[in-house]
Amino acid sequence: MMKVALVGCSNPLKAAYRPVVDQLVKILEDRGLEIVVSQFLTDDTLIGRGEKRARELESFFLDPEMAHIFDISGGDLANTVLGHLDLDQIKDSQAVFYGYSDLTTILTALAKNGNEAVNFQLRNCLVNKDLLKSGYFDRLLAGKEAAKELDELEVTFVRGSEMAGPVYGGNLRCLLKLAGTPYWPDFTGSILLLEAYRGQPELVASLLEQCWETGIFNQISGVLLGTFSELDKLKESQLPAEILLDLLPANLPIAKTEFIGHRPDAKAIRLGQECVFKEVGV
Repeated sequence: MMKVALVGCSNPLKAAYRPVVDQLVKILEDRGLEIVVSQFLTDDTLIGRGEKRARELESFFLDPEMAHIFDISGGDLANTVLGHLDLDQIKDSQAVFYGYSDLTTILTALAKNGNEAVNFQLRNCLVNKDLLKSGYFDRLLAGKEAAKELDELEVTFVRGSEMAGPVYGGNLRCLLKLAGTPYWPDFTGSILLLEAYRGQPELVASLLEQCWETGIFNQISGVLLGTFSELDKLKESQLPAEILLDLLPANLPIAKTEFIGHRPDAKAIRLGQECVFKEVGV
């Protein structure tokens, strides 16, 4: 029987969250999977947290029966695990790792390492039942053969009409935690994926400027913008694209999608793998 692990590398879950975990376990068990739940999901100890979580995560990656590892956390602490993770040891693992938001740090490092890393939050299946009813989640679990379909997101181009390349990135703030570290990938020819949950206009402008300062805007083949939740509430959803039109080279494509980010209808996208996005009709 294939195994699935539920982990929390970012902020610990509150004890009251247990019913949510139980519901996720049932969704997976209904698909004939054996579930292993991290012993650290609700552990709020800060000292030494990263190393013990890293050792547990490595054990999941090294289990030959482990098919999927879903991180169901978010917040700020995922990079405290990353620095303790032995990426060489798990490089050949066949387990697929899923997460979003703060897990951008670990997802990016895994994708750079050659592991399968998918930007997707399992908890969405509890609030967006269509992910289950439509068979989308089952196709996601099916693996590489479903990669093409999963990457065909509905996009709208702000500039240009097509972009191609391996996708790297995720949450804007969390991606920038990796700047200057060994986990920062080579963005040459890649599509830069950016989304955010938190962020007033000033913060988003500052973080995009920092992206420009790293030099990646001169390396990438295009930018794919997901949702920026706080800006959307402020009716400022156009701001990231407007800033990028000013910062990016004049010929670089920019596209937007409503299906990557913190919305419950968000879909999956595989990091480090080749994707092609085209304007409808092109």
